Amino acid sequence: MADTDRLGLTAPITRRDMLNGVLLGSGAALGAAACPAHALAAGQGADGLDPFTGYGGVGDYALSNGNTAAVMNAAHRVRDGAYQALGDGPAAGPVDEDYDLVIVGGGLSGLMAAYEYAKGTGGRRRCLILENHPVFGGAAKQNEFLVNGVRLIGPQASNDFLPPEPGSGTQVDQVFAELDIPRTYTFKDWDPKLTPLRFALDNYDNMDGMAEGTVDVAYHFDPSTGAKQPYWVRNIWEDALARTPYGADVRRQLLQWRATTGETGDEDPRLLDTMTYKHYLEQVKGYAPAVTRFAQPVVGLLGGVGADAVSARVGHHYVTEGRGKPTPSFPGGNSMLSRYLTRALIPDALGAGPTGGQAGFNAVANGRVRFDALDRQGQPTRIRLRATAVRVEHQNRDANSGAVLVTYERDRDLKRVRAKAVIMASGGWVTRRVVADLPDDIRAAYAQFIHAPALVANVALTNWRFLYRLGATAARWIDDGTMFGFCANIRRPMVVGDYDPPLHPDRPTLLTFYMGLYTPGHDAATQASLGRGRLLATSYADYERIIRSQMADMFTGSGFDPRRDIAGIILNRWGHARVVQPPGFYYGVDGRPSPREVVAKGFGRIAIAHAELNGAQNYTGAFQHGKRAAQQILALGV
Repeated sequence: MADTDRLGLTAPITRRDMLNGVLLGSGAALGAAACPAHALAAGQGADGLDPFTGYGGVGDYALSNGNTAAVMNAAHRVRDGAYQALGDGPAAGPVDEDYDLVIVGGGLSGLMAAYEYAKGTGGRRRCLILENHPVFGGAAKQNEFLVNGVRLIGPQASNDFLPPEPGSGTQVDQVFAELDIPRTYTFKDWDPKLTPLRFALDNYDNMDGMAEGTVDVAYHFDPSTGAKQPYWVRNIWEDALARTPYGADVRRQLLQWRATTGETGDEDPRLLDTMTYKHYLEQVKGYAPAVTRFAQPVVGLLGGVGADAVSARVGHHYVTEGRGKPTPSFPGGNSMLSRYLTRALIPDALGAGPTGGQAGFNAVANGRVRFDALDRQGQPTRIRLRATAVRVEHQNRDANSGAVLVTYERDRDLKRVRAKAVIMASGGWVTRRVVADLPDDIRAAYAQFIHAPALVANVALTNWRFLYRLGATAARWIDDGTMFGFCANIRRPMVVGDYDPPLHPDRPTLLTFYMGLYTPGHDAATQASLGRGRLLATSYADYERIIRSQMADMFTGSGFDPRRDIAGIILNRWGHARVVQPPGFYYGVDGRPSPREVVAKGFGRIAIAHAELNGAQNYTGAFQHGKRAAQQILALGV
C-alpha cells in the first residue's frame, strides 16, 4: 500500500474522469476529484472503459484510444474463425444495402481512396466506408486531456509529416493544395527569462539516429551500462561521448555508427536486404555488441523486431545525418490529415465553419466530430463506425460477377452489403482472413507478412520542472528488455487557432512515450508474436504502475513526484503497428517478386490499399496506396 500511495495510484486526482459517459467529480479537469479505481478493477464500464483499455481522455476520441478491448475482441472473433461458416448464398442472410464502392478501413488509406474515388466520379457514386474503431482515422487519431483547465492534445500513433513544397507535384503537395492545408505553422514561444532549451516539434527527432543533435536530450546511465551508479548526462554527442560510461573502443564505434548514415547511398540497399542489421553492425562493420544494443531500441520500435531479425536495409535507413529543419507534427499527430480528408468527403463532419486557410485550419483542428453526420442516408460518402468486416467475396465466388458481398459485424449483429467493387484499406492481417476468395498467389504472399505491435503512451503532467532541472526536453535510457520504452519527450506545441497550450516547466504538458515490443534471440515471427502477447496480457493498471514506478526511479533525484506530477495516462495499444521487414522482404528472394508487390495487384473487383505495402505504415504509404487502389477501381468503370 505504501508503494501504491507513493506512486500516486490512490492520490485524489482524476485519472479516469468519465465512466459510462458520466462525468466524475465536480469538474472535467484532471486533478479535480478522486476516481473510483475499483470500478475499473471490477470490470465495470462500457465502450472501452475497462481494465484492458483504461482511461481514454476527454473529447471525441475518449472511447477510441488505440485497439480498445471492444475493437480487439471483434477482431479476434474473425481471427478465431467465428464466421467461417458464412457463405455467399441465402444462408448468409439478405443484402441490406447496395453501393457502388465499399471501402473496408477508415484510416488514412481508406479515406484517401474514398477522396480519390469521389474526385474521379464527380461525387455521383455511392461509397460506404466501414471502420471498426469508434472514430475514423485508424492510427491517425489523437488523445485529449484537460489538466487544471489546460487542454492538451497528443498523437495516438501516426505522428510527424513533411510539409510539401508548393508546386512540387507530389501527391502530398496536391492534397495540401486541394484541401487548402497551411504549410507554415506557429509554435509556442519559449520564455527568454528561462534557461534556453531545444525542443523537438515531433516525437521522433529526439531518438537516436534521427535528429537528436537538435534537441536537448538527457541520457540515463546505470550499472547495466557500466556506470558505477545511476546518473544523467545531457547531449552526449556534443563531446564525442566523453561523459558516457563506455570504453574508448565502444565510444569510437558508436561515433562511427552515428556518422554512417542511410542517406549517402554508400551501401547497396539490395545487398543490405540480404542480411540482418545485427549481422551488418557486428560482422560487416565489426562493431561491438554494445553498439547493437544502443541502436536496437529505435529499430525495435520502427522495424518491429530486434536488430537480429530485421533487414539491415531497414536499420541502416533509420540513421540519418540529422534533418536540416525540425520535423513538425500537428497537435494530434496525423489526426489532422484524417480530419481534413473526412471533412472533404462529408463537409459538415466537423461542424460548420470555414473550409480553407488559417480559419479552416482552426475549424478542422478544433471542431467537434458530428457523429450523426457521418452515416446519413443519401450522401455520396458514408462512414460507418464500429463496423468490423468479417467476410468479403465476389458474388458466387466469381471475380467476373460484377459484384462483391461484404458482411460486417456491428454491436454483435451481422449485416450484409453488396458493392460493384471493394477496396481493402485495412491491414494485411485483416484482409488475409476476411477475403474468402483470395487467389493462391496473394494468399501465399500474405503468409510472408509479419506484423509487430507498438505502444504509445501519453502521460499528462501537471508540470515538468523535473526535466527542466536536467536541462532537457527529452529523456533517453538504455532499455535492458524490462523497461517501458527507451525514450520520451515533450514537444514544442503547434498553436492552431483556439488550441494554444502553455510551454513552461511549471505548467501542464504531455510527455509521450513510443515503445516497441521486441524480444531479441528469436526469429521475426516469434518476436512479433511474443510482443503482441505481452501487449495484450498486460492490464492498464499494470502498465500505469510500470510507468509511474519507472519515472519515479529515474526522476526522483530531480524533484519528480508521481503522486503530484502525473495527472493522467492514456495507453494506445497497436497490435499490428509495424509490418516487419526481415531480409528479403522488400526486394524479394531468388528473383521472385516481393510479397508486397504481389498483394498490391489485387484481383477481380477487389483492390488492396495497405499503407504497409511500402514496407512501413505511414501517411505517405497510405496516401499512395489509397490513390492507387481508387484508380484501379475507376479503371473498371465503377
